[in-house]
Amino acid sequence: MNNNKIMITIACVTIVLVILVPSIILVNTRHTEKLYNSTILKITEAGKKCVNEDKCHSKKIFLKELYDKKYLEKLVNPKTKQYFDENSYVIKKEGKYTFIEN
Repeated sequence: MNNNKIMITIACVTIVLVILVPSIILVNTRHTEKLYNSTILKITEAGKKCVNEDKCHSKKIFLKELYDKKYLEKLVNPKTKQYFDENSYVIKKEGKYTFIEN
């Protein structure tokens, strides 16, 4: 009788873990992706603002330029946990701003 209770408990814990672990991984992956997209949007908006205020005149607006002109503080890539390369840039194509990561 006591062995049956232990087996049932082990089976229940196993089932919960089989469902819980992949769910946690999926939530973490989605969160990281949303955080990355939010960071990219922040960078492109800063580039757009710099152009609109006539402080950035080149086709490529490098992150270093945005940092130097105080449009952004140094940003960490949520995927790699390292700072974005300062040679990455925002470019305007057909009225749309796009971030190009190096």
